[in-house]
Amino acid sequence: MNVKHYIFIHMKSKIKSKVFLILFVISIIVIALLFFITKQIAQRNNTEVTSAKLVPAVAADASGSDSDSYTKLMQNETFKTFVTLNPTETLISSQIMDLNDDGFDDEVIVTRKAGSQYFYIIPTLYNSSTGDYERIAQIQTKNSRIKNFSYFGMDMSGEHRTDLIYQGVEDDGISVLKIYMCKKTTSGSNAYELINIGDFKSDETIFIQQVERSESYALSLSKGASYSVWVYKSENFGKEGAEASSNQIQQEYKWNALMQTFELAQEYKVNANRIAAKELSRIQDGTVETFAGFLNGLWYKTANTDSNIRYIYFDYNLKEVILVLKDKIEVYEWGDSRLRHNGIYLSTVNSDIMNLHRRFDIALVNVDEIKITIRDEINLAIRETNLWDGQYKKLNMQSSFEGEEQTSEASKFVEALTEVTAWHTADSQTTISFDQNVYFFHSGEMTEKGVYAVMDIGSYRVIQFRSDSEYSLLNTSYAMEFGSKVVSETIKKKTVEKVVPDYDTIIFTPVKITPTDCFATEGKVYNFIK
Repeated sequence: MNVKHYIFIHMKSKIKSKVFLILFVISIIVIALLFFITKQIAQRNNTEVTSAKLVPAVAADASGSDSDSYTKLMQNETFKTFVTLNPTETLISSQIMDLNDDGFDDEVIVTRKAGSQYFYIIPTLYNSSTGDYERIAQIQTKNSRIKNFSYFGMDMSGEHRTDLIYQGVEDDGISVLKIYMCKKTTSGSNAYELINIGDFKSDETIFIQQVERSESYALSLSKGASYSVWVYKSENFGKEGAEASSNQIQQEYKWNALMQTFELAQEYKVNANRIAAKELSRIQDGTVETFAGFLNGLWYKTANTDSNIRYIYFDYNLKEVILVLKDKIEVYEWGDSRLRHNGIYLSTVNSDIMNLHRRFDIALVNVDEIKITIRDEINLAIRETNLWDGQYKKLNMQSSFEGEEQTSEASKFVEALTEVTAWHTADSQTTISFDQNVYFFHSGEMTEKGVYAVMDIGSYRVIQFRSDSEYSLLNTSYAMEFGSKVVSETIKKKTVEKVVPDYDTIIFTPVKITPTDCFATEGKVYNFIK
C-alpha cells in the first residue's frame, strides 16, 4: 500500500465519523423538540381541576334563588377547566375568547366564592411559553341569579379587538352594562391589564346598538364602525331625595378612540304623555301582577313585512313568553319584571339555549294594544330593524283582566269542558280531560299533558293547546262547536222535528287563525262525547 492510498483511506474514515456525529446531533435535537411540543400539548389539553364544578344555567325557583337547584344537580359530578381554581371557588360558567389578540384562545370564567352569594368574572390569558392560563383581573358583580346575568366578547370599537362585556340585572333591580378592554401595562413588559371603558347603570334598560360593517372589515382590511350604547332611565334616577318623575332620559354613548372610552354623544328627554283613560289607569295600578294579567294571552303584530303573522303569547302564571311564527315556536322563561312609566320591562331566557337572553320593552298604547321592542344579549349581528318589534293587538276581544266574565258563548264551552271527568270518542280509544288551564290527552298507548286557552276569534270559539313535551299529538288550534240532535216538538197539535244543539257532544276541527277569523286546515277532526 503506497502512501497516497493510505492517506485516502484515512480521510474517508474521518469523513464517515463526522457525518455520523452530525446525524446523531440532529437526531437528538429532533427528539428533544418532539418531546417539548408533546409536553406542551398534553399540558394544555389535560389541565384538570377536580375541585371545580361547572354549573349549568337552570331556572330559578319561585323564591327567585337558584342556588339550591344547581347545587343538587351537580352533586357527584366532575368537570374540567383550563384555569386552576382556588379551593373556595365553584365554576359557574366559562367562555373562550381572544382578549389580547395574540392568536391564542383565552378563557373567561365565572365563579362563586365561599361566603359570597355574588358572581365573580375572572378573565385569564393563555401563556404560550408555560402553557398556563394566567389571571389578569377579578370583576365582582352584584348579581347572584343566572337568569339575569350574561357575559360575552364583542368588538365594540371596530378596531378588531375583542372587548369583554358584562350585562345583567343586579339583585337590587338595577340594570348594568360594563365594557372592559385588555391592554398591555405601561411598564412595557409582556403583562396585561383590564381597563373599564364603559360603565352604565339604569332603572330601565340598556342595550348595544349594532350597525352593519363593511366587507373590508370582515376581511380585516380596515376598521369598522363602532357600536353605540343606549341608556334609557328615569329622569331622577340616582338623585337622592328627588321626587319620582315619569319623564324618561335617553342617552347615546359613542366610542372615543382618542380617549379610549365611551362618552356621552347625545341625550333626549321624553315627556311621558299621561294616558287618562280609566281602564288604562286601572292597568297601571303600580303592581307587576296587574300589568302581567293584562298581558296574559295571545297578541298579534299589526304590521308585518312578509305574509306571515307574528304572535306573542304571555303566560305570567307559568312564567313564559312564547313567540310564534308559522310552525316555529320559541319559548322563553319569564324572569324579572320591572314597571316603567307607561309599560314594563321583562328579562327572559330561552328555555332551550340558556345563553340566549332577551329583554322585552313593552309600552302601553291602548286597552288592547301594546308596543314591543326586543333586545338580544348575545354576540350576534342584529339588524337595526328587528322583525319582532312593532305594535301588537290582543287577538281575542275579551277583557284583558283576569277574573272578568268571558263572552257567553266561550263561557259555555269552558263550563262544558270542565264539568265532566273526561270526554271520549265513540270507540273510547281517545279521551281528553280538562282541569282549569291544564289538559290531559290519551290516545291508545300515547299520553300527553299541557295547557290550553279558550278564546273568541270572529264568530268562532277556538281552543289552543300547547304540550309539555316536544311533540304534540294534537294540532295547535281547533274551532269548537257543540254537536246537534233532532228533537220532536208539538206545535199547535202538530208534531214537528227540530234540530237543536247537543251539549253532550263537542266537535274539534283543526283551524289556522288570523287576527279576525280562522279557517279549517289539515288534521284530524275529533268528536268527543260525555
